[in-house]
Amino acid sequence: MALADVRAAGTKAIVLLNRRGWSNFLSCRGCGHVWMCPNCEVALVLHRARGFLACHHCGHRRRAPNRCEECGSVAVARHGAGTESVEQDLREAFGSELPVFRLDADAVAGKGRLEQTLTRFEAASAGVLVGTQMVAKGHDFADVALGVVLDADQTLRFPDFRAEERTFALVTQLAGRVGRGEDGGRVLVQTLAPDAESIRLASRHDADAFLAAELRRRQALAYPPYGTLIRVVCASPDPSDALEVARCLHGLIVPSGATVLGPAPLFRLRGRSRSQLVIKCQDRLPTLRAVGAAVDACAGDAARRGVSVSVDPDPQ
Repeated sequence: MALADVRAAGTKAIVLLNRRGWSNFLSCRGCGHVWMCPNCEVALVLHRARGFLACHHCGHRRRAPNRCEECGSVAVARHGAGTESVEQDLREAFGSELPVFRLDADAVAGKGRLEQTLTRFEAASAGVLVGTQMVAKGHDFADVALGVVLDADQTLRFPDFRAEERTFALVTQLAGRVGRGEDGGRVLVQTLAPDAESIRLASRHDADAFLAAELRRRQALAYPPYGTLIRVVCASPDPSDALEVARCLHGLIVPSGATVLGPAPLFRLRGRSRSQLVIKCQDRLPTLRAVGAAVDACAGDAARRGVSVSVDPDPQ
């Protein structure tokens, strides 16, 4: 075990898992009920140390359940892992022999907590720093001999044209925190897609090859920097109203050479259903004018339906 080597050598390690909390969601083994946010169409995340479930979008919280509110079963299952559970697993595995420090938005909430955690980790003779992407951002510790990226596929699975870029950046940023002393170090990446270009090239720290490959892919698909994206989101308490206004906009946005994608549903956020259009174009200014004219033309109908319309040029 690599961390056992760190303990034996009296050095340090950084473990990155870009997901906070204890478990991704809870479900009932009896009836399949999943605890969801009442405001957003997402599952609540378990934060075990404080005993609550939380929505990471709107901030809604509720007490963690002991039994299912639908069927009464006490067989409540936890799914997935976050930095909180990784911290606990490491504490149980190594005890006081290898101190564990956690760095995420929950652990360092409060004035001065971030600096205190980093100072304690730097002062320790050995230890493990566990956290979200915060652990990969610009820290300089000469005695970090091991870096670990857990579930590197998480960013690859994200539905965004920048997923490959984000994955490459995350792995290489963490690698940059490791081996800064005379003895060097190593980085381990947990992945089910070892042949993915972003992970394969990140393992070689080959930024030039990744950039060339990513630019070829984006050029073929007319993604930035070879094209412009404009995102239009219609939001309403009623999903049918949001969809109707989005359809109206789609019919009115007809700039030359642009492609209008959607409307596509987004998950409900803060009690409002959302429908999205994405416009891909080469000529940014004429397309923005066409989008603005379409929004103005639909403004009356949107107001009557209680639909808000937001336009986000270059949403990346």
